[in-house]
Amino acid sequence: MLRWVFLLILLANSLLFFWYAQKYHFTESESQPDFKPKVLRLPSELQPGETLEARPRECGVFLPLTNEFEASRLAELLAERGFASEYKAMPPIEDGVRVEYPLPADADARIKVLDELARAGWVPETRDGALVLGNYADEALAQQMLAGLPEQFTEKARIKSVLRASGDFEVRTSYLIGYEISSEIKQLITDSWPGVKFEKNLCEGVARPRVDQ
Repeated sequence: MLRWVFLLILLANSLLFFWYAQKYHFTESESQPDFKPKVLRLPSELQPGETLEARPRECGVFLPLTNEFEASRLAELLAERGFASEYKAMPPIEDGVRVEYPLPADADARIKVLDELARAGWVPETRDGALVLGNYADEALAQQMLAGLPEQFTEKARIKSVLRASGDFEVRTSYLIGYEISSEIKQLITDSWPGVKFEKNLCEGVARPRVDQ
């Protein structure tokens, strides 16, 4: 008797499965095309005149860092995560302009120039082989001053930018396109170095990664 009950249950399950198979049609998922990377070749395997195409990279810079120690810490953090990085002092900042007059090589000519400037109300200081006629906030103020000098001075006087060290550092980094710095890493940097910003720039003279990504 139990045997017949078991066979009836098995038959019912088979009929139920067949009914579901007729009611619902399952489609096979489309297979993705195989990714076939380019064949890797050594430079010695290239044909005459053939060159390897460099993998495209993007570059960026984190700035400003307040000192060299903080810059080195950030560079190490990026390197630990596989990004090429290097740090260096930021370029000097322009801090107004300076008016200079070339100092004559002849001693008598120097005395004559200094006397003429004294009569015009100027006692310049000597710096780097030139007479400094003052520092000014911008070129317009410098030109205004020069207009009040005798013509022989305005013809030879020159206006130069005054540069001062910023005292800040920057960390430059580069990465292969498709391996950008994640938002999580950027947030970690923002939390650890408040005020530091990330800017993309041209890839010129950047460090190369220790291990290709």
